[in-house]
Amino acid sequence: MKIAFSLDTVNRSYQEPNLNRTALKFYWDELFKLVGAGGFDAIEMPFSAMPKVRSWDPFSKAQLEARYGGAEPFAKQLKEAGISKVAGLFFTPSVGGPFGSASVASADGFVGGMKNTAEKLLAYAEELGCEYVIISASPEVSSMGGLLEKEEEVLDKLAAAYSELADKAGNIKICIRNEFWGILRGDKMHDFMAKVDERIGYCVDLAHVKIAGSDPVEFIRRAGSRIGCVSLTDTCFEDKAECWKQPNPLFPVTGATQIFRDLGQGGIDLKGVFAALKEAGFDGWATVSNRQSKQVSRGILRARYALNALEEV
Repeated sequence: MKIAFSLDTVNRSYQEPNLNRTALKFYWDELFKLVGAGGFDAIEMPFSAMPKVRSWDPFSKAQLEARYGGAEPFAKQLKEAGISKVAGLFFTPSVGGPFGSASVASADGFVGGMKNTAEKLLAYAEELGCEYVIISASPEVSSMGGLLEKEEEVLDKLAAAYSELADKAGNIKICIRNEFWGILRGDKMHDFMAKVDERIGYCVDLAHVKIAGSDPVEFIRRAGSRIGCVSLTDTCFEDKAECWKQPNPLFPVTGATQIFRDLGQGGIDLKGVFAALKEAGFDGWATVSNRQSKQVSRGILRARYALNALEEV
């Protein structure tokens, strides 16, 4: 099993330090060094379909070329920080992105947009030398409007569209994530995976699986050999008020609640998870994802401590 660290630990929409600081070059220069110093020699990055102007984050091809001079100089900077490669990219459609509007009236229009973005994601991943990409089936259900009434049609067409991508992926593993706020929440993921090309794998996101009401260990056992990658997320959140149905489910209407925790700070049975992955013969990428981390540098060390406590790693 190979371990990476995801840069989704930085979310400039709601997290300290403020937007202006995280847009600056020195912030990212230091972050790469901190990740390397934490013992992580590979990273995962979000893919931005809507690049942020004047930012030094490397989440789109346009920003990579404008700020870092392209993939080769960027790889050189990462290597100097102790990071050997960008293992993977992911794209999560959301209310703030191009598919977060209920104005997407038709299944064909929605699926076409998702496929088009996935193709751009694959192209960027190939340029960076990634081994996997993560895509989703939908944004938050609250933003899908009338498409929810066509859920089966949407899923059938999406399965066909994603299966076509397998022919274009080359050596890049396409993995599908099941967010707790999407149309593939929990065990519904298994039915969808039965429809897509077998070359496409699961992205098992531990926290999303648990919040949706499924047991991550049993989920891994059922996914078995089709696991393409794993998102090592942690949580203590229980969605008793069905916040997954509300707009922006990262901020529950029930009160101030942190959905995700730094790895090792939540209630996920990490030992059980790693034992199940070992049983499944998984030898791909398992990526630490400290979403909503309140202090990025501390989160890196917390994750390393949690991993060091696991004999299976």
